Amino acid sequence: MSLQSQPVPQIPGAIFPYFTQVDPELNRESAGRDPLGLLPVWSAIGRELVPNLASPVLQANGIRAVLLIHWLGERPRLQELLTNAARQRGFIRLMEGVIEYWLKQSGLPICYGSQALLSGGTAFTVSARSGKTVVNGLHQYYRGSCERAGLVDDDWRVDASLGDLFECVWNDTASAVLAKELAPFLEGGQLLAAQVTSHKQISAALQAVYNDQAVTHHLRGILGEHKYRALAGDFADLRHRDLSLRERARLLTSEALSGQIEDMHRCEPFLLVLQDSFDIVRAAANEHLTAVTERIASALPQMRQRANDFSALAGKISKAGPARRMRELQRLAALLVSVHDGAAHATLNVFLRELVRYHGDCMVERARDPLVVLEGHLIAVHGGEGGRADKALRRLASDDPDWDNDYYLHAASTIYQQLHGERP
Repeated sequence: MSLQSQPVPQIPGAIFPYFTQVDPELNRESAGRDPLGLLPVWSAIGRELVPNLASPVLQANGIRAVLLIHWLGERPRLQELLTNAARQRGFIRLMEGVIEYWLKQSGLPICYGSQALLSGGTAFTVSARSGKTVVNGLHQYYRGSCERAGLVDDDWRVDASLGDLFECVWNDTASAVLAKELAPFLEGGQLLAAQVTSHKQISAALQAVYNDQAVTHHLRGILGEHKYRALAGDFADLRHRDLSLRERARLLTSEALSGQIEDMHRCEPFLLVLQDSFDIVRAAANEHLTAVTERIASALPQMRQRANDFSALAGKISKAGPARRMRELQRLAALLVSVHDGAAHATLNVFLRELVRYHGDCMVERARDPLVVLEGHLIAVHGGEGGRADKALRRLASDDPDWDNDYYLHAASTIYQQLHGERP
């Protein structure tokens, strides 16, 4: 089986509780998304281990497609058609759809649009104005990873050495045919994808790009330098074993990245403390905050230990948005660390009150109403009650809680396997 024909990996839903675009400023998204603003912090810690890939990037075919599309847009026969931003964006949409269709028809794993491609069959069409994921997914989710890896520059020009490799396997005849087929549809209309891929010049050129081992070797750079690639390979090996995400993380070792792995172990358990505490409060509509304090008091030793471990990450993040969020989480951790026997309940009550206040601040930044507010000592819940209180309470009290976040390791290990093959 070729590297490109490997099956699409199944993503455990619990690994991705948040939308995976980096969002340090908490843009105006729906209030239910990441209600505590944890994403910028775990994302920054994850970038210490996986510097380039975003979590949705699970197909090397998509990486190759994004880079080929941008390189084709620089070819003279096509560039002369892309005279404005609308035509440039239309070209990207059309090419995404054409390549996804070609992958499907060639028996290779696609990236997006499985339902559209399946229902459309050979009659599948694509529009330069479409908002469907099948023609927008790669641009939205894959492009940033390519930029972080230096495979494209800030102006979306493809790395020269990769461009030279494309030059060897693509040809001007294919570009000319492609330009002729796309030109009438760059600003609207329904392009029949099969009409494009039926040209032998185009299908042969695509086949050459996707079979070229020199291109495959170059794409391995998306994983970063050797230490990051080795870590991704090690995690890929662990994924073959029947282990939880937490257990895989515990077994992951790297001499070159030992400190960064330790940061991950210090980060995730405390983020779970915050999320679980919030879920328990959210499930306690119309109750007195003191009742929630008493409910979770038995878990205080575990919560305090995780807060203490997290405190060691102070100053670890330098990028402005995530660093600000980290400072806010450090203040919450400090409250738990300060707990002593004589005032345990009182301090825990203050922690919960501050957690709700902090959530409210996150929602203000998004111009959204908070999910939970305190009316004096009573808990008022908006937008539906949380349904994870029992699970959250068990995890708070556990000495070894399950994890939610994969710190980009699932994506990195998946791409590693596709670009390197199985380890012997």
